[in-house]
Amino acid sequence: MVGGLRAGFSGSPDQFLVGGQIEPDPIAKNIHIVPSAELGFGDDLLSIAFQGDFQYRFETGGSVRPYAGAGLALTYFDPDNDNADSETEFGVNILGGIYFGSSTPMFVDVKLGLTDEVPDFKAVFGINFL
Repeated sequence: MVGGLRAGFSGSPDQFLVGGQIEPDPIAKNIHIVPSAELGFGDDLLSIAFQGDFQYRFETGGSVRPYAGAGLALTYFDPDNDNADSETEFGVNILGGIYFGSSTPMFVDVKLGLTDEVPDFKAVFGINFL
């Protein structure tokens, strides 16, 4: 199992994201479950997201492996406006990315929200520590 840090941005809400992830051993050949957590800042909103992504990593014969998958997210939204209430939402997204396996594995990840309860778009870069 490895873990690491992640950072990126989202659209709708427009936020800067920071967080972390862990990567347990694959559950089957090329199939990974990657849980993560992110804090989002911006758009007059604080968000805290807990995510579970299912990734299928394609064989390429090298250390660079594209992947595709889907994920679930539980997100808490806290508006800066005192007149608005905080909300906790559960949503679904699809994702794709590139995993760069080496002595210090890294990834670039793009997610598209399939439900209104998650951001419309996320782009994240991450690094895992062995």
